[in-house]
Formats: sequence, C-alpha cells, structure tokens
Amino acid sequence: MLRQRILAATVMILAFAAGMWADLAYFRFSIMLHVIFLVGAYFSFREFWPLCRATGHQTFSIWGTLSGCGLVAIHCWAMYLSVPPQGSVRELQLAANLSWGALAAAFLGVFILTARRHQIQASLGGVAVTCLGLLYIYFLPSFLVKLRHVGQDGLIGGPNWNYFGHHMAVATVVLAKNCDVWAYLVGRLVGRHKAFPTLSPGKTVEGVVAGLVGSVLVALFLRWEAIGVLAYFSVTKACIIGFCIGAAGIMGDLSESLLKRSAGAKDAGNVVPGYGGAMDVVDSLMVAGPVAYFLIPAML
Repeated sequence: MLRQRILAATVMILAFAAGMWADLAYFRFSIMLHVIFLVGAYFSFREFWPLCRATGHQTFSIWGTLSGCGLVAIHCWAMYLSVPPQGSVRELQLAANLSWGALAAAFLGVFILTARRHQIQASLGGVAVTCLGLLYIYFLPSFLVKLRHVGQDGLIGGPNWNYFGHHMAVATVVLAKNCDVWAYLVGRLVGRHKAFPTLSPGKTVEGVVAGLVGSVLVALFLRWEAIGVLAYFSVTKACIIGFCIGAAGIMGDLSESLLKRSAGAKDAGNVVPGYGGAMDVVDSLMVAGPVAYFLIPAML
C-alpha cells in the first residue's frame, strides 16, 4: 500500500509540476491547470453520484457531470477575460457574469430535468444532491484556480499576477498535501488517540498536530529567500497561512469522509492506486482552495 502511494504520488507530483511550469513559462495562463481541474472534476463526479445513490437519493448524474465539466471550461474562458492584456472593467464584469450565470444555468437545468421525472416525492433529494455535487466538485476547487490569477494587490489580474498567482497556487497545494502526509505518517507510526473516531477512525490527535506543525514549518521553508514562494509575507503571516491552509486541508479530508461514511464506503473509488478515488486525492484542496483565496489577499 505504501509503495503504491509513493509511486502514485510521484506521478501526480510530476504531472502537476509539469503543468504548472508550462502555464508559467510557456502559456502564461492557466491552460494546464484547467486541464488538471477538468480531469479531476470528471473522475470526481463519476465517484460522487454512486455515493449519493448508496444513500437512497436519485441523481441527475449525466447532467451533473456534463454541466460540471462545462463549468470548468467556462471558468477557463472567464479567467482569460480577467487577466491582462484583457482585464478591462467591462471584461471583468463579463467574466464574473459568465461564471455566475453558467452556475445558475446548471442549477436551473436540474430543476427542469426534475419535471420529467415521475418520482416527484424523491425530487427534492435528487435536486439537492446534484446541486451539492456541482458546489463541492466544481465551485469549491474553482477558488484554487482563481488564486492562480491573483496579483500582488490581491485582485485577479493584478500586478505580477502570473508569478504571484503561480506561487500562491503552488504554496496552497504544497501546504495542504504536506499536512496530509505528516498526519498520515505520524499517525501510523506513533498515533494512539483517535481524533475523530466516528467520522475518520484512522486520524489521530498526534497525526493532526504533526500535520499542522508540518504545514507551519513548510510555510517558513517556502518563505526562505532561496525558495521565495512565500517571500511576500512576514514570518508571522507565513506561519498563519501555513496553519490555516493545513487546518483547511484537514477539514476538506473530514468533509469527504462524511460523504463516504454516510454511503458506507471506505474509498470514493479506485482510480488512483494506493489512494482510492480522485476525490480521495483532492479532498483536502476542496476547502484549502477557498481558504487560501480569501486569506492570502488579507495577509498582503
């Protein structure tokens, strides 16, 4: 199991690093990050609907998957309109309207499809879980992609956005996943006290503490002048960012555990050897992305 985890993690890290490098140095835009987002969203949707059906809810899975993947593509176009050489006031408003309007259309589509179902009494649950899937798998992770376009003034398309946003997106992923790694390793080696025995039996108090401490230390490492990823922040602010993103990563993991436990499943899927499903890989980023998107500009 550990060998499979290491191999799968190595492949995913290399793919993510290559994509982020291509966006920074070649495309100067988040094309590859959106591709990664699209692939992750597709497989996550494929795993999310069976979890919902296992709890007894009907789902609009085809519409949910197609509209969710479409939202990722529309988000890519909206981000393109939001950054230089575009990024005028009119284009910023158009980009915002495009993103929000597409999400509203996806929600309305669920209600329209409900009218074609004969099981009216089950429609409320079907609408609720399908909309939840769109929010959980598309909307929450979209903040991490938005963060990729934030400039040094804290605004999308702001000064030096290609480098600053790139650094912030990388830092968020590194801090959230680092917390996962330390929590897993320390929990397995010395963990004795269950932190969330009902929701996530494998998590220990020792592992959670190690994960948070590790995130803070890694944030300080990223602030080191030779690395420079978090060099924009003071030591205190870097520690706050590391702690908050690490804690958000734990919350994301617990949120996915809640979905799996309610469906009686151990893993969301089996597409990633050693980890389970795509949702099991990106769960920490579901919450870390929004937290980083709103926290980092506040720290500037």
